[in-house]
Amino acid sequence: MEWDKSASLLLEKVPPFVQKTVREKVETLARERGKTHVTEEEVIAARESFMGKQQNATSQTAIAHKPIDNKKLSILKKYSKYFDKDGNPVLYQIKTCRGAEAHCPFLIINSNTLADSIKKRMEDLEFTEKLMDKTEGQILPHHTMKLAVAGCPNSCSMPQIKDFGVHAIEPVCVDSESKCIECMKCVETCREEAITIKDAQVSINMEKCVHCGLCAKVCPSGSIRAEEKKYRVMIGGKVGRHPKFAIEILPQSDESTTLKALEVCVDMILSGKTGQRFRTLIEQQGVEEIKKRI
Repeated sequence: MEWDKSASLLLEKVPPFVQKTVREKVETLARERGKTHVTEEEVIAARESFMGKQQNATSQTAIAHKPIDNKKLSILKKYSKYFDKDGNPVLYQIKTCRGAEAHCPFLIINSNTLADSIKKRMEDLEFTEKLMDKTEGQILPHHTMKLAVAGCPNSCSMPQIKDFGVHAIEPVCVDSESKCIECMKCVETCREEAITIKDAQVSINMEKCVHCGLCAKVCPSGSIRAEEKKYRVMIGGKVGRHPKFAIEILPQSDESTTLKALEVCVDMILSGKTGQRFRTLIEQQGVEEIKKRI
């Protein structure tokens, strides 16, 4: 995300060792506000929000935050991933790919960007608290919600087998105003064999294309160009005795629509019969009905 000059100057005043964290938080705030670039306003708002939390935390120091002791959690207590650092239950897991930290050449969008927004939305929706209240008896691992975000169609975090899975895409198109020089770099790069060139005319088979954007990156003439980066959203994937791949509900989605889809899925889980797998709820309600709610 681009920063204007005044916002960048404010960021430079932050100690170097926390600039990366501050940048990510400010950009998350900007996206939540529907902004496409960061201004001084977002930096100041993020700073005020942080200071407010600091003051609130200070005023609460006399109140010790004790881990929840609940018989419902006796089985989950065997696994640390279901609890935060303070011992509080977290009945959802968000898996991300390592594309950003590994400097993956296929990376389209840092998966942590959307994962942070998803985590905040799950907290706002009080998913853990409501699921605990709803569930009678012990909460089992399959009662929790599994989510995954990947930074490209390679999907290293395996979103196709999660309750709610997302991977970044970079759609491409043929630019008729740019003349193809028949270098064949796009054809050599495309792993799906979706591109053909004949008489300097480029053709992309969109049924084969996975929108990885690699062809646009190697095209020297601009005959193939990348469009706005988006997310592909899938729901209802699962493993087990009868594994099933997730069902695509949004082939090309922005962050706000992706989070709306998440809200719909959370509502289905919380209002559904206790213990039912999310895939079963989807099949009962129908994918088209779910799309209408989004």
